[in-house]
Amino acid sequence: MTFLNQRQQHSLAMICDTLVPSLTAAGDEDVRLFAIGAADVDLGSQLEEALEEVTDDQEKSDLKLFLFLLELPWVNALIARKWMAFSKGDLAQRTAILGGWRDSPLMLARQGFQVVKRLSLFIFYAHMPDDQPNPTWPVFGYAAPARDPQSSQSREQRPIVPIVPTQETTLEADVLVIGSGAGGGVMAGELSAAGLDVLVVEKGSYYADHDFHGRESDSMQALYENYGALTTKDISMVVLAGDALGGGTIVNWMTSLRPPESVLQEWATDYDFGEAASAAMQSSLDEVWARLNINTQESEPNRPNALLEKGSRALGYEAEIIPRNVRGCETCDYCMYGCVYGAKQSGLKTYLRQANEHGARFLVDTYVDRILHKNGAASGAMATLQGDPPLRLTLKAKLVVVAAGSIHTPAILMRSGLRNRNIGKNLHLHPTTVTVARYEEAVRGWEGPPQTRVMRDLIDLDGQGYGVWLEVAVGHPGLSASTAAWLSGRHHKRAMQDYEHLANNIILVRDYHAGEIKLKKNLQPAVHYVLHPYDARHLMQGLLEGLKIHHAAGAREIISPHSTSIRYREGQDSFETFLERVQNEGLRGNSHALFSAHQMSSCRIAGDARRGAVKPSGETYELKNLYVADGSVFPTAVGVNPMVSILGVAHLIAQQIKGRL
Repeated sequence: MTFLNQRQQHSLAMICDTLVPSLTAAGDEDVRLFAIGAADVDLGSQLEEALEEVTDDQEKSDLKLFLFLLELPWVNALIARKWMAFSKGDLAQRTAILGGWRDSPLMLARQGFQVVKRLSLFIFYAHMPDDQPNPTWPVFGYAAPARDPQSSQSREQRPIVPIVPTQETTLEADVLVIGSGAGGGVMAGELSAAGLDVLVVEKGSYYADHDFHGRESDSMQALYENYGALTTKDISMVVLAGDALGGGTIVNWMTSLRPPESVLQEWATDYDFGEAASAAMQSSLDEVWARLNINTQESEPNRPNALLEKGSRALGYEAEIIPRNVRGCETCDYCMYGCVYGAKQSGLKTYLRQANEHGARFLVDTYVDRILHKNGAASGAMATLQGDPPLRLTLKAKLVVVAAGSIHTPAILMRSGLRNRNIGKNLHLHPTTVTVARYEEAVRGWEGPPQTRVMRDLIDLDGQGYGVWLEVAVGHPGLSASTAAWLSGRHHKRAMQDYEHLANNIILVRDYHAGEIKLKKNLQPAVHYVLHPYDARHLMQGLLEGLKIHHAAGAREIISPHSTSIRYREGQDSFETFLERVQNEGLRGNSHALFSAHQMSSCRIAGDARRGAVKPSGETYELKNLYVADGSVFPTAVGVNPMVSILGVAHLIAQQIKGRL
């Protein structure tokens, strides 16, 4: 089944052939990489199939418009100064046209380019044809994940057995928990241990240790929201969010940082969330810290983390060891795709296991449509079990906890008729960009623990607690290729040939300004967020320091995150001039790599309904017995990787619920 006609398919195939052409290798270019092109792996068909999966009807229409405009000579003349239909040009001409769309002052032109560029390059470098290693991987030493890890004998099979209704039915429980990530897992574990009958509903699937395999393409499809291709409405930011039983806790990089005391005090003072600064909050944080076995003994730095530490200290910054929620880590090469060894102390290993041991029931692949309520109180939910055919389920409960994450929690509340003006508003994302550098030695950024060092000296750039911190991102070929600048097929392949020698650092912003979750026509959530100039200034400051850290660590070549690929080469360029060029380029939307893995604050807690959607107890202002317990309740961006903060707040809310029942 296809959604493009033959002409559109031809245009898409020509785009793929331009992004990833078959080329004659020259000089030190590796023929194994340069000879293979998009047509050799049928990239056009794979891309169309992926686009059909990750786009809604409006986005499909936008893509068709992009393909139509690309074949109009007068449009390409305006955008790229080439009077020709795209597919009529030779490789050099097509490259120039795509470059014009990439660098156009028109946001819509840049958006169209980024959509196809990101996904096609991800597929080309991540896909495993016929379940065999990608043909490009031997060039840069990337190994296919082992099919049967040595410790597979110790891996659990399926300790949780979800219920699978075979017909439309009604299920009843004391507590209905919607969502199973950090917040939902804590609620399920704590409330079931208190003797309550708990039903957990998760829209993703269930994967146990033996189901994880580390294969990048398949894992992104299975474990991430929208197959890892979720973006903000304007396409400028890729939003990574877990989508399986356990939520983000099964795919995150185990960075475990407590919320800063200054932020907790801010929540207490400015939003009347007094419990945030209380001894009870610290007790909850201590509880989850111990439950997840968070420690620094298993935080040995891999090469990119060691380089971050080296460069930071050379500049007079402190590089702290990151505590991680792990027990018996064997190797973390593929941990962002689930821990095949069962060492990551995710929700599946901790609070969801606790819930299961205390009799909680689990529904997976089940989408909650709306909350049921009567006479001002929640009484359950209507849900749909995905399948052929899908089944409508009525879920009745005395108390409902929504913990579906900062994207889906407000969407559920809005679909249920709640009208508090803060629902969906105040969305914070910790916008993140990346710097990359080439080192003389092999770095192999995909090997070892992904995040073990953090530089937080710049977290307060404005005197109000807003700024940036620097960490390292894991480097697998598909995601890395989709992020790298594309100036031409040859330019991009040269960059990927050096992939084994590339290290990154990422710059995360505690964003002061916020975005919003809105409902589309199909009632699905859309992420509306544009990087505000205030936060962009902080991001640029962090970006420049990230480049300096690479320089201080001895990098031979340093690359900015811009789509124009601003570069410094040791012995050839002035480093000061390079920094000036980066700063002058600025941070326009869809002109640089931008990510979010932290979604927060879209249903924030506050002392009154004017400032927040949720009471300090976790109960919504509009409906009794309806609670929210995930990152969406944060009054502001927390300013550190948020897993521990979410766990702590959810644990605090759970204690208040237990004290009330």
